[in-house]
Amino acid sequence: MAPTDNDVRVGVVGAGYAGLRAAMAARAQGAEVTIYDPTGAHEFATRLAAVAGGRAPSGDGWADAQDLTGVDVERVAVDQVDGAGPALHLEDGRTEIFDAIVVAGGARPAFPAVPGAERHTLTLKTTADALAIRRELIEADHVIVVGGGATGVQLAAEAAHRHRHLAVTLVEAASRLLPIFPAPLGHRAQKLLERRGVDVRLDTAVDAITADAAHLADGTELEGLVIWATGFAADGSALLPGVPTRDGRLLVDRDLRVPGTIAVFAAGDIAAHNDLFGCPLPMSAQIADRAGAIAGRNAARMARGLPTSPAVLVDLGWVVAMGRDIGVAQVGPLRLASPLTDRLVPLLHDLIDIRHLFQVGGVNAVVAHGAGRHRPERSMIRRIERPQIRSVS
Repeated sequence: MAPTDNDVRVGVVGAGYAGLRAAMAARAQGAEVTIYDPTGAHEFATRLAAVAGGRAPSGDGWADAQDLTGVDVERVAVDQVDGAGPALHLEDGRTEIFDAIVVAGGARPAFPAVPGAERHTLTLKTTADALAIRRELIEADHVIVVGGGATGVQLAAEAAHRHRHLAVTLVEAASRLLPIFPAPLGHRAQKLLERRGVDVRLDTAVDAITADAAHLADGTELEGLVIWATGFAADGSALLPGVPTRDGRLLVDRDLRVPGTIAVFAAGDIAAHNDLFGCPLPMSAQIADRAGAIAGRNAARMARGLPTSPAVLVDLGWVVAMGRDIGVAQVGPLRLASPLTDRLVPLLHDLIDIRHLFQVGGVNAVVAHGAGRHRPERSMIRRIERPQIRSVS
């Protein structure tokens, strides 16, 4: 006999975009939901560059996930997911058994084989990262951002605009910025950055990083604070050993269930999502948001013995806000990459942010956690403020 609504328990690993949406969708199906996350904080990834650059207040980077959603959150790391349980083995030694699980653990900064990169650079993935960069920029004279994707472009723009004393260099190995986006977006982003005084260096590889410099393949040495922004990588096998992965991301069926498991689903950066044509989808907040909702709904329905539905995921585009008044974007067929549309992009970014808040917490979340509104107590900040350790020797 399938369990009744009140009997169904769904565990969610991670409080990111996919995790929160999964939790809300499972709860909407009548499930009892618990989120497991080491800090219990929901990171607003699309706001972190503004926090790091110093334009946005430090509270903009995150919100308490339980306060945001009303879902129970346990501040503990998950060591491993038992796909045969399904169950979660927690860092504190406990094992929690569920009717279904959604794994939405996210990704971490990726470091290629560049000597010194991991040891001597800062990265931007969490609020703690953003706060570490924020502190360093106050004292820095020169910052070198390695990586001309969305994160690098946003961070370089914010740093140059807020800190007029600061020399900013953006280094990208490809022949243009935003290399996975349509070419006009990269070209426009370069013009906007150069207008703000950023030294953009394309077709430039980094050979090594030392405590106070980036060494380029052409023999140039750039002295200053180095921030690594070349992308992110997931390690799904760390949570689910032996399960098939693609580039570290968990393979999933059409309904986002992890093959070979019992009622374990995956969504967000840790899952290898495909579009309607079977093409791999990139790691992005908008993909994680929609995939999380589908995974959470399917997890609760499978636990109740009801049919699941296939995930229909499409890359809707990208919004790259480069400060309060400029940016570039691709939304479906609509391209915003001209002087006439520069100011529209930050507005679009804010609307998407408000929509996300409303989806996970309703009007109260929009009012309490909209940009510029979150004023956390110092004790709450200490909970998520885990400074990066950058070797300077």
